[in-house]
Amino acid sequence: MKAKDSQKKPSVGLVFAENKNDADSLAVLAKAIRPGVPPIAHRRRPLVLIKDRKAAEVKKNAKVIAGIVKAESVRANVKFVIAHQDCDAVEPHEPVADKIKAAITSEGIENVIPAAPAWEIEAWWYLWPDAVAGVNSKWRRLTRRANHGLIINAKESLRRDLRNQGAADYVESDSIKIANKVFELGIVRRKTGSAPSFDSFQAEIERIVAADR
Repeated sequence: MKAKDSQKKPSVGLVFAENKNDADSLAVLAKAIRPGVPPIAHRRRPLVLIKDRKAAEVKKNAKVIAGIVKAESVRANVKFVIAHQDCDAVEPHEPVADKIKAAITSEGIENVIPAAPAWEIEAWWYLWPDAVAGVNSKWRRLTRRANHGLIINAKESLRRDLRNQGAADYVESDSIKIANKVFELGIVRRKTGSAPSFDSFQAEIERIVAADR
């Protein structure tokens, strides 16, 4: 009976992020990586507050996140949980990503996908100059080809690199537009330069969706 009821539940993914712009962008990128992912719902609270926190604070935050996931599981099959917190530092991103995953997994939540952009999610937009140009043709063209995870203050760097006379400056709400353009153009795997933190996010999405088939 339980198995039967479980099969009737809709499949969903959940995303906890620093803000709605990041959450929506991550959900679209996940769909670009694997179009077959289930719908992904943003949960505004709690924020992922795990980086640079004391052990007791980390556990408390992870426990609250787990409580939201378990409550959601009553009505839906939660296939995965994307947990986002910017590194606010350059690569390597793994210490932050590993801490996020370990903390939430320790509370009994499976298929935790950490999203820990180094420096922040704006570093990822350097991967797809065509998508960025498609959002605002008046912006200067991105030409950087290095490891974008080594950009300090990526948001400010991106804003400066795109700034052009007569064009509005990049703002955080442009993130979702860029992510949507990556999806529309089908270029998520056609990257310019590198961003190891995105590669890790992509690998986790692919692993979990493949395992669910």
